[in-house]
Amino acid sequence: MNRVSVTIDGIEYQITGEKNEAEIVKVAKFIDGELKQISKSAPSLSKISAAILTSVNIADKLFDSNLEVERLKREIEEITENYSSKTIDVEKEFDSVLSKLEEAEKNAEELGKKVIVLEHELSRKDEIIRNNSANAPVVVDEDYEKKIKSLELYIKEMENKVAVAESMATEFQNKAYNIQLNYEELKKNIK
Repeated sequence: MNRVSVTIDGIEYQITGEKNEAEIVKVAKFIDGELKQISKSAPSLSKISAAILTSVNIADKLFDSNLEVERLKREIEEITENYSSKTIDVEKEFDSVLSKLEEAEKNAEELGKKVIVLEHELSRKDEIIRNNSANAPVVVDEDYEKKIKSLELYIKEMENKVAVAESMATEFQNKAYNIQLNYEELKKNIK
């Protein structure tokens, strides 16, 4: 226990408390200041009436402070709940975007492989046609030409799909980056 000598309204008091000396003196100075302010505002009040009015004013400030503390606690709880909720939403969206990105990358890879195979097959068939045309009279097989055109169209279609998949992958990467930025901003705001 700490024992401290303080002066309130010109009278010295010995105060014993568990708080350190500086805190006890601070409280006494606050009370003395409030009491002086009441006495100055209403000089006709007796010392007892001024002390009671000071006590009422300090109690009123205490109740207001307690209400403010409760309001701030509720606000912190709401922010924490919103943060948790938004964090979960961001994480879910981030996971979804990553999943779609992985899927788009797999599709792009598969389509790229198909394009390579088709280009190789087309080159091989072109070589066969060139070799045959040098050794034999040119005989145009309509089915063969249709197959070649079909393969060329399929290659172009695959190239377009690869381009779309690459575009989607880029878009998903951008979304993932934006989600990460939003997530970091939410974390910063909570602190």
